[in-house]
Amino acid sequence: MQGSDSEKADLRSTYEQLLGLFTSGVRDYHSMLSDYLTANSIFVAVIGLLISRDSSAVAFALLVALLSVFGLLLCWQMAIVLGRMSGQNAFWEWQLRGIERDPAWSGRELLGDIYQLHERRLPVRDPRNEPQVFEPNWAFRQRRRWWAHRAVSFPFFFACVYAVFLFWTAAQAIRHWSG
Repeated sequence: MQGSDSEKADLRSTYEQLLGLFTSGVRDYHSMLSDYLTANSIFVAVIGLLISRDSSAVAFALLVALLSVFGLLLCWQMAIVLGRMSGQNAFWEWQLRGIERDPAWSGRELLGDIYQLHERRLPVRDPRNEPQVFEPNWAFRQRRRWWAHRAVSFPFFFACVYAVFLFWTAAQAIRHWSG
């Protein structure tokens, strides 16, 4: 019986450590996403300001091209970093669900319930709660779509904007050199 109590204590300790890693990872992911969105928004605003000056100077077009290239690199980095963090958070969640399925686990299966909502799109039942059934809404159904992944959709959106700016720069260069 003593080994069982020790096993439960070890399981609880591991669970708490993993839960701390998971929650801090989710917080860091959202913080990083916010930072990248801010940086990309500033880049787009500066490029838009330069374009709105309607200057025919080649220096402005080159600056727009340079900032667009840096913006594309920022998008690439954003996709890699957010994808990595998302994968790491998914790993911690997977580990936590494994502990919750352990026969020695006596706590609530919070991550298992979230998994059931997100991945299986099944309702979660809790007879102690009101209402007793929590149904997944439309956002849970959309979660697995490629455009719903922030690590994909935001870098893709900003990369398209930077590509438009690069095309604008190329059109300006062609117009300038052709006459």
